Amino acid sequence: MSIESLEWQDVNGDRVKPPGVGALSASARTDWFVDPAGGEPLGSAPLTLARFDGDFQLSALVEAPLAETYDAVALFIHGGPTIWAKLALERSPAGTDMIVTVVTREVSDDANGVAVAQPGRSWLRISRTGAVYAFHHSDDGAHWALARLFTLGPVAGHRAGFSVQSPMGDGLSARLTDIRITPTTLADARNGS
Repeated sequence: MSIESLEWQDVNGDRVKPPGVGALSASARTDWFVDPAGGEPLGSAPLTLARFDGDFQLSALVEAPLAETYDAVALFIHGGPTIWAKLALERSPAGTDMIVTVVTREVSDDANGVAVAQPGRSWLRISRTGAVYAFHHSDDGAHWALARLFTLGPVAGHRAGFSVQSPMGDGLSARLTDIRITPTTLADARNGS
């Protein structure tokens, strides 16, 4: 399975270029978030998505000049307007670049993780085993740390891919390299492999 062999789409199902072709860019004030405190769901950040059958692993080196609070580049799972999850390299309110996960089942469950070793740069990975997703991050693309293990219900209709957001900023462009797609089952979500 290669990046070129997949049909990549946006959230509306319109075809888009594979994410390996150039940078992904987000306009100002774009985000995906359903605030548990209430308010209208946000679903405005651009998505580049493909359908994956069975178990898989999708990883990439993501790089972005994160400047404004909540600027982020993310790996994304999309199951609908309020069924989705993202694993992000994100700028925190304290000005630190960190790993952030958001799992949304009608409302968003948002969790900050660790600060990254190199600002604006991290490897991110989504793995699916059956109906279970694992989010991992890495400083070197070889040794992986678990950020989150979860389900989003039945996987039929789920697509996975990439997103960029700038909810408080004037926009953001991110670079995706070393994109790997493998139709393999992750043996152990917790052992660093």
